[in-house]
Amino acid sequence: MNILVVDDKRLAVNALIRILGEIDPSWPVEGVTSGEEALVIAKGNRPDVVFLDIEMPGISGLELARRLREMSQDINIVFVTAHSEYALEAHGLYPSGYLLKPATEDDVRRALENLRHPVASGTSARLQAHCFGTFDIMVDGKPVPFKRSKTKELVAFLIDRQGARVNSDELVNALWEDGVSSVSRRAQVRNLISDMRSTFDALGVGDVIVRGRDALAILPDAVDCDYYRFLKGDLEAVNNYNGEYMNQYWWSEMTLANLNGGW
Repeated sequence: MNILVVDDKRLAVNALIRILGEIDPSWPVEGVTSGEEALVIAKGNRPDVVFLDIEMPGISGLELARRLREMSQDINIVFVTAHSEYALEAHGLYPSGYLLKPATEDDVRRALENLRHPVASGTSARLQAHCFGTFDIMVDGKPVPFKRSKTKELVAFLIDRQGARVNSDELVNALWEDGVSSVSRRAQVRNLISDMRSTFDALGVGDVIVRGRDALAILPDAVDCDYYRFLKGDLEAVNNYNGEYMNQYWWSEMTLANLNGGW
């Protein structure tokens, strides 16, 4: 369950994060102090639940809830506020809860046990790929810190191949637009693979990679990916498709053409 906490007071954010950690320390939880920051995070990695203050400077909690619901109707909004007078207006946004500050652990537990859109336990992959627009890869909602910048492109290419195995020559052709294969290039590919494997192993997701003799693939079922969900006809993924796909990589154009061909 991915959780986002939004409150303009950092102490309130930290207090709620501590409560959530007591309930289940395995949940990835992020906390921010503005609506603008919340929107950036939500676009890159849709949270399952947002604990949201109402009175905030800039984007108010009610306006932020509306924008989050436009991104996805399945986001659970739990308002956490010191102002009971907003309850009627908040009710019109169909929240999963309305907690008065200071929220207790029991309050938070009850809200999570009665979500309007229940989150299936054990079905969310720890590795998340965002392919529509600019590609990004995350583990538990946090960007993967590869040592080499080109390693990220290697992972993107494997995800684009949807589990099909690729060899070193195919990787060279994708990662360098001139397609020139050489001893040096193949050595660089080996270094990128090593970086990918060691980074994923350190994060506990190394089993997503399948290796064979001069062959490499990623397990599609081990990745929560908007592109994969789109191919399965997931309505949310279809609605979120913006006509752009991994737009920082030249080799993505063929997949993009196939995606747009279905429109």
